[in-house]
Amino acid sequence: MPWCPSCDRYLAPPGVHADGTCPTCGTAVDPGGARAVATDDVAPDTVLDRDEQLDPIPWHFKLLLGALAVYLGYRAFQGIEWLAGL
Repeated sequence: MPWCPSCDRYLAPPGVHADGTCPTCGTAVDPGGARAVATDDVAPDTVLDRDEQLDPIPWHFKLLLGALAVYLGYRAFQGIEWLAGL
């Protein structure tokens, strides 16, 4: 989230000007992901943010997905067993 040091406040990413300045005081701030770069305006040899590597998936998220799959599988088995018993 962009921070303006002279205004001493956070800015909403869409509120930052396209050139990376604060809309209130005009100080340069880090725009973050406020504006997407149009590929027409960029030189061909420029590396865009899309080329950045993603962080690995945390182990506890994988554990949560595994536990969810086991739970839903068990509930599906119970539902099929219930339907078969009718």
